Amino acid sequence: MSSKNERKKGLGRGLSSFLDVDSFGEIVDKKRDEKKITSEPNSPTNLPIEHIIPNQNQPRKDFAQDELSSLASSIRETGIIQPILVRKNDDSYEIVAGERRWRAAQIANIHEVPVVIKELTNEEVVKISIIENIQRVDLNPIEEANSYNQLIKEFGYTQEKVATSLGKSRSYITNALRLLSLPKSIIKHLQEGKLSSGHARALVGVANSENLARKIMDENLSVRDIENIVKKGITQSDDRIKKGTSTKKDVDTINLEQDIKAALGLKTIIDHNENSGGGCIIVKYKDLEQLDMFCSKIMKM
Repeated sequence: MSSKNERKKGLGRGLSSFLDVDSFGEIVDKKRDEKKITSEPNSPTNLPIEHIIPNQNQPRKDFAQDELSSLASSIRETGIIQPILVRKNDDSYEIVAGERRWRAAQIANIHEVPVVIKELTNEEVVKISIIENIQRVDLNPIEEANSYNQLIKEFGYTQEKVATSLGKSRSYITNALRLLSLPKSIIKHLQEGKLSSGHARALVGVANSENLARKIMDENLSVRDIENIVKKGITQSDDRIKKGTSTKKDVDTINLEQDIKAALGLKTIIDHNENSGGGCIIVKYKDLEQLDMFCSKIMKM
């Protein structure tokens, strides 16, 4: 599982590259009347907190109450040093970056907060929101994957462009997106922090993934443990097919294998157990590019 340092690698440009300011942290709170919002671009101004609304597309969906309470205590003592980034939205102002500060300010009974108002496209808002969250407070793996997927679905990004824009490797983005193909129960465990992204990646494409997820939690298995279990299961299944110990395949099964192979562009093996009625489908890939292609096709289905 990647460490926090690894996750932040390549994000050194940070928000300053999008906001045209040298250092957000050096901006101090200035008392200004709301009517004076005709100030210089990127200059901080104060807004009544009730005039600010959260961004519905904010990548982070869960805000830990203890973290907000701690931040609220800090705000009571020192105020909000780093202004909230907003954009005009009809009669209100939509948060682009800084929702935690806005929520904490409400807990602290602060009535006005410093903001920087900027004209931004929807695409820029999504990108800045992702960067702000990754830099400051880690998103859970599903929130992070959904953010990358939003850039792809809504703005036509390729995985390569997502990686380049956010300072990540393409394989990192690919692995993050693969988590979205997991069963809903496993996704929920990830969101709740009961499974790590490393555990979840090992379960992608595994037939009995939900059973294995429960085994991980019940027995406190490491990522290496589950990788070995998965590898052993696939190898045994593959060996049975090679040795001809499985039931002889009928014409329908062989034709189905060929149909799946034609649709996916990858060799496919169906291992069906006549006794139990269950089995598994093995899809083989040669390199990361083929894996990317497979994941992309599966997620579009």
